[in-house]
Amino acid sequence: MQEMGGDDKKIHTLDMEMLGKADVVVAEVTQPSLGVGYELGRAVAQKKRILCLFRPDCGKSLSAMVRGAEDGDTFIVKDYKEPDADEIFKDFFRKVEAKK
Repeated sequence: MQEMGGDDKKIHTLDMEMLGKADVVVAEVTQPSLGVGYELGRAVAQKKRILCLFRPDCGKSLSAMVRGAEDGDTFIVKDYKEPDADEIFKDFFRKVEAKK
């Protein structure tokens, strides 16, 4: 088994620092990623507002752990096509601002 390099710790520490400072998290979740899943879990634990974007036309399925976390308020999952992304962002951030 290969040892973890020192860079792994630095990446984790930096990512967690940035997450701690963030007001919201936006994640493109079409490509499965353990790292993104971990960050989303930490964001939920920190009560961050989350927007996950998934492209259903890619031939993949979205994890039930992500889709099932949607609550319509603080954790939003949107199926999208690229031309729709700007409007999804505007709507999400409008709602974030309204909750402040």
